Amino acid sequence: MNKIILALLLTAFGTCLLATTQTSQRQTSHKTIALTFDDLPYNNPAGGNFLKDAKRVTDELLRVLKAHKAPSVGFVNEGKLHAPGELEARTALLKQWVDAGMVLGNHTYSHPDFNTQTIRQFQDEIIKGEVVTRQLMKAKQPYQLYFRHPMTHTGDTKEKKEAIEKFLAERGYKVTPHTIENSDFIFNTAYVRAKLKKDEALMKKLREAYLEFNFAATDFAEQISPKIFGRDIPQLLLLHAIDINADCLDEMLRRYEARGYRFVTLDEVMSDQAYQTKDSLVAQRGPTWLWRWNKSLGLNLSFKDDPETPQWVMDLFNQR
Repeated sequence: MNKIILALLLTAFGTCLLATTQTSQRQTSHKTIALTFDDLPYNNPAGGNFLKDAKRVTDELLRVLKAHKAPSVGFVNEGKLHAPGELEARTALLKQWVDAGMVLGNHTYSHPDFNTQTIRQFQDEIIKGEVVTRQLMKAKQPYQLYFRHPMTHTGDTKEKKEAIEKFLAERGYKVTPHTIENSDFIFNTAYVRAKLKKDEALMKKLREAYLEFNFAATDFAEQISPKIFGRDIPQLLLLHAIDINADCLDEMLRRYEARGYRFVTLDEVMSDQAYQTKDSLVAQRGPTWLWRWNKSLGLNLSFKDDPETPQWVMDLFNQR
């Protein structure tokens, strides 16, 4: 073959390969996700040494977030801080999050179910739940205040829902949605019990099942969101400050990276137009915002493929 022709063919092939690579990068680079953690400083469903366990979980979560350059918002229940003789040590756990560059949000003082509260009672929970966190975040001002309802119960009547939304807005808060919920607290209850029994086999089985379920929920969120908005949207993952996440987060984030995700701030996700969609759902349950937006927009899409927590995990959870 003529050397000139061969050189031209090789150049054309290289250009085509580069274009294909750039196209592939563009196809994956748009996938973004924000990470949020509820029940700070730590949720311990099976007792144990709170400070010792909370310190391990906090250290490991922050280590992994730093390694993956993943920003996060941690939603605090300030009632957890007020244990006799431990206020300073427990508050120091929250300061670790702030020192690591994370944002602290309000998850109420004592994590009550809004379904069982009056409007006034819930307002008091919000006010009591911001005292320490606002002080810890003082040096970070200005920053966006975020609130997440316990159990994501946003109001079982229209009056309650609208009253609390108005109250939160007046105090500068944005209600924090989520598009991916992975039942981590259900897996965690069985996981901590297995850890206390030193049942390594069951712990391993639960970690593997948890990660599998998380990505089944992610798959569904990726499939349903374009049906609602006509395009891919940033995803928002709801997690908790618990043992199973301390032991699974690194692998979870590696898998998200392998799927082409970038970890971004909650501010960035909330700026997307999809997240400006009003949630008008009034219910006693706390479904993801994908379900809420589906109903709010009158779409009535099928959610039959939204995965359910494995029954064997539910059985372990219910053995409490």
